[in-house]
Amino acid sequence: MNQNLWNVLQTLLGKDSIGTTELALARENLSPEVFSALVESLQDGWRSTGIR
Repeated sequence: MNQNLWNVLQTLLGKDSIGTTELALARENLSPEVFSALVESLQDGWRSTGIR
């Protein structure tokens, strides 16, 4: 796994919520392709749980 992605995931998992600040930090630390995949995965997870 990409070390930067792993670091971002560890940071996000430690948060009670994920907001614009967390996403901005993720965007700074990940390649555009990896960041897009992360956002897509988060959105899919939110849709499956009914969270918006």
